[in-house]
Amino acid sequence: MKKKFNWYNLAFLSPGFIIFTIFLIIPLLLSFYYSFTNWNGLSANVKFTGLTNFRFLLKEPMFLDSLRITLVITALTTLLLNAVGIVCAAVLNQEGSFYKTGRTLIFIPAILSPVVASFIWAYMTQTNGGIINTLLGAVNIAPVDFYRSADSMVRMVSGVISWAALGFYTTIYIANLKSIPGEIYEAADIDGAGRLRQFFSLTIPMLRPAIIINTITALIWGLKQFDFVRVMVPGHIQTVTIYAIERAFEYNMFGYSSAVVIVLLLLTLFVSLIQMTIMNRKEIDY
Repeated sequence: MKKKFNWYNLAFLSPGFIIFTIFLIIPLLLSFYYSFTNWNGLSANVKFTGLTNFRFLLKEPMFLDSLRITLVITALTTLLLNAVGIVCAAVLNQEGSFYKTGRTLIFIPAILSPVVASFIWAYMTQTNGGIINTLLGAVNIAPVDFYRSADSMVRMVSGVISWAALGFYTTIYIANLKSIPGEIYEAADIDGAGRLRQFFSLTIPMLRPAIIINTITALIWGLKQFDFVRVMVPGHIQTVTIYAIERAFEYNMFGYSSAVVIVLLLLTLFVSLIQMTIMNRKEIDY
């Protein structure tokens, strides 16, 4: 018997599909098309240039530097968010008002706007008059120049990004920890396994689903990072997204900027696929 088409499902799905198409699919297809042109964003005359934009960006020093900075920020934030997130989740995954308060406090930065968080830390990390260096001076410790080099600014921004998102990643890990049966740890106690041994031999392996989700999310967020770098260290260092936006809106190189965006998209897909391939093993059955 032929199944009757359900118009109600189509009616409910249509608004979301239309919005998804207008704001994601169509812009993506247009970006792909313009990446092979010399479009300046204003002229109606668009000339097809083939792979010229891609060949140029692979030899352009500023793009390569922005790509290096983006990859470093991505690596640092992914490592910090997962390592610190797992430790915080293990500590806060307990009952009691103290731990509930801790979970609330650690999540507060995650609800702040990235721009607001960036401005707060930009003032706190000032070499002269910043809160951090003022407190260090009060205890006779030499001030720290967070802006002395590009590498130091990359590390500072990576730390701030990790601080801002830590609550979200910790929450994912806590949710995974609560799904682990307590009998497993009771059996480990009977076998004489200490807390440290249980953490590395039981907790970490059973957190694999959350690790996969958090790692992929952190990688994607790091690769498209814009707000924190733009607000905290404007003009000093730039990520690929900042480089693309500047080329589009300051130099009217929309075709070239589209090529940069396509490269970033392909890089994101490539990194995500590798991550899923490495970590997509058989999940543990409790």
